[in-house]
Formats: sequence, C-alpha cells, structure tokens
Amino acid sequence: MSCLCGLFGKNSALDTVKQNEDIPGINRIKIFTYNELRKATDGFSFANKIGEGGFGSVYKGKLKDGTILAVKVLSTESRQGVREFLTELTIISDIKHENLVRLYGCCVEGINRILVYPYMENNSLAQTLLGRNPDNLEFNWQTRVNLCTGVARGLSFLHDEIRPPIIHRDIKASNILLDKDLTPKISDFGLAKLLPPNATHVSTRVAGTIPYIFVFMQTWTLYEQGDLEKIVDAFLGDDLDIQEATRFLKVALLCTQDATKLRPSMSTVLKLLTGEKSVGSEKITKPAVISDFMDLKVKNTKENNNYGQISTTISSSAMASTSFSSSSDTTLLTTTFSDKN
Repeated sequence: MSCLCGLFGKNSALDTVKQNEDIPGINRIKIFTYNELRKATDGFSFANKIGEGGFGSVYKGKLKDGTILAVKVLSTESRQGVREFLTELTIISDIKHENLVRLYGCCVEGINRILVYPYMENNSLAQTLLGRNPDNLEFNWQTRVNLCTGVARGLSFLHDEIRPPIIHRDIKASNILLDKDLTPKISDFGLAKLLPPNATHVSTRVAGTIPYIFVFMQTWTLYEQGDLEKIVDAFLGDDLDIQEATRFLKVALLCTQDATKLRPSMSTVLKLLTGEKSVGSEKITKPAVISDFMDLKVKNTKENNNYGQISTTISSSAMASTSFSSSSDTTLLTTTFSDKN
C-alpha cells in the first residue's frame, strides 16, 4: 500500500489505516498519496481535466504501471473529517454492480479529499449525448433503451437490494458515465446520504432549469391530449419503437407525480421499462414540477404585476434552449424510495 503523507504531519498510509483500523473494511481501500495523483494527472493540469461538478473536478490520470484512472478532487469547502470520509468509502467500496462506477481508491492528505475511479472511455451522457460528442458516437433507439434500463437497474440496486439503501439525490447526465461498450455507470452515488433504516421514502423539492421544466409541461399537455408520440424525435433511427418510447415517457410522468405514494419504487420502474409490468394499469396524475412551476409563475405575476413579460421571457428562454447543451445539466430533484415493490 502506498504512502500517505501530510494528514497532521508526515504520516504514512499505514499510519492512517492503523489510526482507523476499527472501521470495518478499511484495509480494502487503496490509499494514494497526493504526490502520486499529482504526477499521474500532470499536476492536475487543465489538459487532463475531463469533468467538473458540484462535488469537484475530475482529471484523467495515468499511473506508473500504465493504469488509466479518473481522479475526482472533491471541493475543499467540505469539512468532512478523515474518519468520516474513510467510513463512507468503506461502505461504497463493497458495492459492486454493472451499472455503478467502482471505487478504485482515495487520497486523504490535509484538506484534500480525492476519489479514484476506473477511467470511462466514453465520458458521460452530458458529453456524448447532450454535448459535443467529439467521437460522433451513434445513439440509436436500442442504445437509448439500454441506457435507460441500465440506469434504472443501478438505482433499483441502490434503493432495494442493499442495506442500508443509498439514495443518490443527484441523477443527471454528467453523473452517468459510459464505458467502451456504452454501458451506463452511475457515478457519485457514494457521495449521497445513506437512508436511515427506519425511513420508507425520501422526497426533495422539485427544481430544474427552464428548458427541462418546459419539456415536462409540453409532455404532460400531449399526454392529456392523447398525442404523446408527437414529442418523440422521429429522427432517432430506423429502429425507433414509438410504442416503447411513449411507454418510457409515461414511466417518467409516473415518477414525477405530486403525491409521493403514487410514485413507483425503482424496482417497479425497472419492471415498467422492460415491459414486465404494464404501464396502462397505472393512474398518472399531474407531475409535481408543473404544479410547482405554475405556483411560482403566479407568485411572480402577483409580485411584479407583469404577467405578459414573464410569460414571454419564459417561453423565449425555453425555446432558445431546447438543444439541451451540457450547460443546462441541472437535476430534477424529485427522488423517491419505497420498500413496497
């Protein structure tokens, strides 16, 4: 195991482990020195930077043995202590699933908290599907189906198959990584809060950028009119299955309903996506995002007494942003967990 220096002086990685040896699984974590990762990323150079998010920046790195890694430097604003940090990592180090990014190791020196993961050849959905897609990857309909069901399998595993369950709270395109075979891998799940054992669900306030909210409103309107297929991009490819696409849209609407008890668990979502369970038997009510957005618009109208100007601004902003670039990568923070399948 490599050396770890600078915790409170010149301590080794072995010292760090010994100081926290009562933490279950601590010996399973590979601990890197800051200097090792600095050299691997060429000084955390901008040229090696492959991503950035609320938790920190990600760099491509190469170890002396040729191993390619993704190095996530967590924001120094976090005051998480060494013990708390290592305890969380031992929990996620045991979690293995095809659709979850595997933790490779970490670095804990001074205020530095760094996570090390295997490098994903095709970056993230934000880069390849919604972004510039420099490699011109093709996402036909079947590939998109595999992406959706893969993410659902990963979340179902976190919610329903491990104890204590883990709620991600930040599912978005930049947190869905793609390997060489375009298999989706959920990243940053270890940075989510662990669900208390006695909890049955977690709900967070709905939020999002105007383009995403606009699409939800448009989808709901077409659903009410019985024309849901009109929102499906007809240029997705020759293998496009309209019926399957509209089923996926209905599942999305089910997951955003106002009442928590009406939202399906992730294990149920997976069954609905794969066709194991019929969506037709589920009653769909108006998504929470629409109600919240309409309440906000009414509030702004009363405060500003300028409804026309607000509506025009919203419509213009939404229409101008329908390309959904990676800069609009804001999460719809509606997360549901339930023990009921």
